[in-house]
Amino acid sequence: MLNFLRRMSIKNKVRMLSFFPLVFIIALSLFIAIDLYQKELKVLNIREFVNLDTKISLLIHEMQKERGSSVGFIASKDTKFKDTLSNQRELTNKSIEEFKKVVELIDISKYPENGKNTIDNTLKELSNIQNIRNSMDTLQIDSKSAVTYYSNLNNTLLSFVALTASLAHSEKIIKYTTSYYNFLMAKERVGIERAIGTDVFATKTFASGMYVKYLGLVNEQKMFFDAFFIYAGDNKNFFNDKINNPIMLEIQKMRELLLSYGEDKNTILDVESNFWFSKMTEKINILKEIDDHLSNTLILEIDKEVAHEKALLYMMISISLTILFLTFYFVAFYNHSISKGIDKIYDGIEQFMRYLNREINELSHIELNTKGDLGNLAKMVNMNIDSINGDLEKDLLCVGEAAITLDKFEKGYYSCRVRSIAANPQVVTLSKTINKMLDTQERINSDILKVLGEYTNYNYMNIIKNENIYGELKKLVDGINNLGEAITSMLIENKNNGETLLNGSNQLTLNVDELNRASTDAAARLEETAAAVEQITSNINNSTQNVIEMSNYANELTLSASQGEKLANQTVTSMDDINSQVSAITEAITIIDQIAFQTNILSLNAAVEAATAGEAGKGFAVVAQEVRNLAARSAEAANEIKVIVTNATSKSNQGKEIASEMIKGYSNLNENINNTLSLIKEVESSAKEQKIAMEQISDAINSLDKQTQINANIANQTNEIATETSSLSNNVVTAVNSKQFRGK
Repeated sequence: MLNFLRRMSIKNKVRMLSFFPLVFIIALSLFIAIDLYQKELKVLNIREFVNLDTKISLLIHEMQKERGSSVGFIASKDTKFKDTLSNQRELTNKSIEEFKKVVELIDISKYPENGKNTIDNTLKELSNIQNIRNSMDTLQIDSKSAVTYYSNLNNTLLSFVALTASLAHSEKIIKYTTSYYNFLMAKERVGIERAIGTDVFATKTFASGMYVKYLGLVNEQKMFFDAFFIYAGDNKNFFNDKINNPIMLEIQKMRELLLSYGEDKNTILDVESNFWFSKMTEKINILKEIDDHLSNTLILEIDKEVAHEKALLYMMISISLTILFLTFYFVAFYNHSISKGIDKIYDGIEQFMRYLNREINELSHIELNTKGDLGNLAKMVNMNIDSINGDLEKDLLCVGEAAITLDKFEKGYYSCRVRSIAANPQVVTLSKTINKMLDTQERINSDILKVLGEYTNYNYMNIIKNENIYGELKKLVDGINNLGEAITSMLIENKNNGETLLNGSNQLTLNVDELNRASTDAAARLEETAAAVEQITSNINNSTQNVIEMSNYANELTLSASQGEKLANQTVTSMDDINSQVSAITEAITIIDQIAFQTNILSLNAAVEAATAGEAGKGFAVVAQEVRNLAARSAEAANEIKVIVTNATSKSNQGKEIASEMIKGYSNLNENINNTLSLIKEVESSAKEQKIAMEQISDAINSLDKQTQINANIANQTNEIATETSSLSNNVVTAVNSKQFRGK
C-alpha cells in the first residue's frame, strides 16, 4: 500500500489529500442536518401529542361535569339534575368523538412507552359508559360507584398526559408539560370534590369513609397546585388573576363547613346541593380557562421550538452547501493550477531534453505565472534555457541528474542529491537549489518522523520548528503541530474530567452511604410504626367486640324493662280489682251494720215486751239481752272490719300509685336504653370506620416499608456504580498521567 502511494503522481496525491477532507465535511454536514431534522421531528411529535392532550383535557372537563351531575342525580333520588345530566351527556359524547378522531390520526409507532396501552384502556372504558349511564338512570348504582368510575377513567387519561412529558427534550417544554400535568391533576381533584360535596349536601351527611376521602382530596389539590407553581413560570400571573374571584371565597366557606364535620358529627350541612354544584361548576370553568391558556402557551412554545429547529436546519444546510461549494471550488482550482504547472514544467523539460538530443534547435520559455516551488522551478528552467552555452554536455549531465533527482523526489526519496557540477552558473544554482530543497525537505521529514515517533510513544512535549518553511509544507508542519496541541488539550481535558469524575464519584459514594443509613433508619421506624398501628388496630377490634357485647346487654335490659313495665300494669289492674272487691266488702259491712242496728232495736223492743210480761217474760228478756249483746258485738266487728277495709283500700291506692310510678320509671328506662343503644351503634360504626382507616394506614405503612427496602437496594446498587465510577476515574487519571505533554 505504501509503495502504491509512493508511486502515485503528484496530481493524484493532491487529489487524494483533497478527497478525505471533502468526505469528512460532507459526512459532518449530513450528520448535523440529520440530527437537526430528527430533533424537528421529535418536536413535531410532541406537538401532535400536546394537541391530543388538549382533547383529553376537554374530555376530562366534560367527564368531570357529568360526574358531578350524576352524583347529584343519584343523591337526590331522581328529583334533581335530570335535565342538566341529559345535556351534559351530549357534550361529553361530542368530546369523546373528537378524542377518537385525533387518536385515529396518530401513528402507533409515535406513542411513548405504555402510551398505546393507556389509550386502548381508555377507549375500552368509554365503550362501557352507556351501560353505566343506564344503571344511573335506574338508580342501580350508588354515588360512590359513579364517582369511582369517572375518576378512574379520568386518571387513566391523565396518566397519558404524564407520559407526554417523557417525549420532550427541551428543558422549557418539559417544565411547561410538567406544570400542565400537575394543573390537570389538581383540576381533577376539584371535580371529585364537587361530586362528593353534591352528594353530602344532598344527603346532609357524609357516607362511610367519604369524609376521609374528601379531606385527602383537599390536601391533594394543594399538593398538585404547589407542584404546578414550581414549573409554571410566567403562567403564574395568569393563574393568580383568574383565581382571584369572589366565587373562591364562597366555595372556601362551604368547604370549611364540610371540613368542620370531622370535629363535630352534629354539624348542620344546611347548603343546597344545587347551589354548591353551581358554584363549583363556576370554579371549574375558571380552571378550564386557565387550562386552555396553559395548553395554548405550551403549543405556542412548541411551535417556537419547531421554527427554531427549522431555522437551524436550513442555516446548517446553507452553511454546509456554501462550505462544500467553496471547498470544491478551491480544491478544483488548486488541483487545476498544480496540474497545469506540472504539465508545463514537464513540457519544458521534455522540450529541453529534445533540444539536448538535437531533435530541436530552439527552446521556448515555460509559461507558468505562479508562485511557490513550481513557479520557482519554471523560472529556474527558463533561466537555464537563456543561459545555455558552451559547456552544454556538463550542463546537460547536471540537468539530467537534476531531473533524475526530482523524479526520485517525486517518488518520495529525499536522500538523493545532485552531485554533478555544471559549467553554467545557472545550472549550478539549479543543482544547489535542488540540493538545498532536498536538505530542507529531508530535515523537515526527519523532524516530522521524530515527532511522530514521540507521538507514537505518547510523548507530546516537542514540536516541529517551522522557521524558513513556507507554502504547503508549512501547512503540513503546522498541521502536525496543531495535532500535537489538540492531543495535548484533549489529554489536559481528560485529566481534568477524570479528576472531576473522581471527586464526584467520591462525593456520590459518601451520599449513597448517607442514603443507606437514612433508608435503614426509615425502615426501622416504619417497622416500629407498623407494630404500633397493628396494636391500635387490635385495641380497636377489642373495643368493637366490647361495644357489641354492650349492645347485647342493652337489648336484654330492654326486654327486662318491658317485662317489668308489663308486670307493673298487671299490678295496677290487680289493685283495681282489689279496690272493687274492697268496695263490695264495704257495702256488705254496711248492710251487716244496719242489720246489727235493727237487731239491737228489735232486742230493745223485745226487752220492753218481756218486762211488760213480768215473770212470764224473764226468759224472753234474757234472750233479748243476748240478742242485743250479739248485735252490739256484730256492730263492733263490722266497724273493725270497716276500719281494716278502709286501711286496705288506702294501701291498695298507695300500691296503685307506686305501680303507676313504676310504669313511668320503666318507660323512662326504656327510652334511656334506646338512646344508649343508638349511641352504642354510633360508637360501633365509628369503631368499624377507625378499623378500616387503621387497616388502610397499615397497608400504606407496609407499602412505604417495601418502597424503603427498594430504595435501600437501589442505594446499594448506586454504591456499586459509584465504586466502579471511582475506579474508572482513577484509571482515566492514571492513563493521562502516563502520557508526556505540556501543561501536565
